[in-house]
This record gives sequence, structure tokens and C-alpha cells, in this order.
Amino acid sequence: MLMDILQFRNTITELLADLLGSYTLPNGKKVPALWVDGRNGVPKGWKVNGMEASLRQYPAMRSRPLMGMVEMRKAWELVLSQYDPSSEILESAIDRLLRHFPDAALTGYPASDREYQYARFIIPDIEIKTQYKRPETT
Repeated sequence: MLMDILQFRNTITELLADLLGSYTLPNGKKVPALWVDGRNGVPKGWKVNGMEASLRQYPAMRSRPLMGMVEMRKAWELVLSQYDPSSEILESAIDRLLRHFPDAALTGYPASDREYQYARFIIPDIEIKTQYKRPETT
């Protein structure tokens, strides 16, 4: 797959465009409820309506040695939050994402009449590279 954050964000936008809710900004403008979470969360003055998607800006990374090669494993995190417990949009979003990323790991908790639903995806992104060796010193 080999994605960067922009490719990951664009893929999620394309897959969920008609399901995402919106943020209402302090000036009344509405924008899609898709947030790349880096150092700060969604600004306090923004209100979310419907389903929100939050992506981690940087993937978790691990490596595994192979014969003269290294398997580099990135893991992208995506959290969908549905603030309307009676909505069934989250199920459609989960279906789309699992069919697009069949090796994704999914966790989630059902809503009650007082809580919101969320689904957390860990999406692997694997690359095989040659092993990096130190330059020879003389």
C-alpha cells in the first residue's frame, strides 16, 4: 500500500464522503468532519454533527529482520465517532473500510441511549526494504 498522511486522508475522504458529518465553525461555516490529529485536537469552538473521522498524523512503526532485508510495518490509526446513537451510518462506514482495507483490525463499542458509538481501525502498511548498513570507515 505505502501511504503517506495525504494519501491516507484522501482515501478516507473518498470512501466516506457521503457519510461524514460536519463541523460547524464559530463563524457558522460548515466543513466535513474529518480531522488529522497531530499535536492538537479539534479546536474547542467547533461543533460536530453526525459522524466524525479522526486520523493520526503519524503512523506507528515497527521493523522485523529478514535475510538481508527488513520488513517495515506502519500502522495507520483511524477513529470514527458517531454522536447520534440512533444513526446506522457507522455500520455502513465500517463495511466500506473493511472492504477497502481487508487486513485492518477493528475495535469498537456499541452505543447506549446515553453514549456515542466509535470504531477504531488499525490499518497496516507494509514495505520490504534492504537492510541499512553503516558506511565503512577506514
